Amino acid sequence: MGKEPKEINKPHFDYGISSCHDMFLKLLYEGHKIGEECDPYNCFNFFITAWHLYDDWLPKDNNRPKLSLQKKGRTSGAMLYLLLSFKDLTNGSKHMVLNKSMYKAKTITDVSSSIIGDWRSYFTNSPQIYITIEDLIYSMWDVRYLTTYYFSWLFDDNIPATKFPTEIKEHIERCTLKK
Repeated sequence: MGKEPKEINKPHFDYGISSCHDMFLKLLYEGHKIGEECDPYNCFNFFITAWHLYDDWLPKDNNRPKLSLQKKGRTSGAMLYLLLSFKDLTNGSKHMVLNKSMYKAKTITDVSSSIIGDWRSYFTNSPQIYITIEDLIYSMWDVRYLTTYYFSWLFDDNIPATKFPTEIKEHIERCTLKK
């Protein structure tokens, strides 16, 4: 008996989310939910959608925006580390624990529960989840902003691939707390 191919080219199960654009809209929806309430359920959904959109859906959808893969390939620095951290967050929460190889390759050094950990959350009385990647700490509000802005750039073919948004670079410099 022959081996089954790793991926089978059969229609996937479609219940309304069938393209990377649909996943992008789902990500925006989940980002909006985090803006309303930063709870573990909303964050869980946001990370899973962001990671699978970035890693699975964009490369496989032939109807993706023309420049999206070129833009994705130009992503570097703190934004790339933030996106790659979603793999750890997705796998760690979906599978409860990371296996040995995933643990060795992880980018995240810490995740907090919902706390008041910066002035914005203090003044708005809105506890946040904070993610530490190496020596940078991001609030969930900032993760949401950076991620949705990044994917909006990926999905906009009117912006050249060579023009990485300065708003993202500036926001990363402004928003990250140092350990």
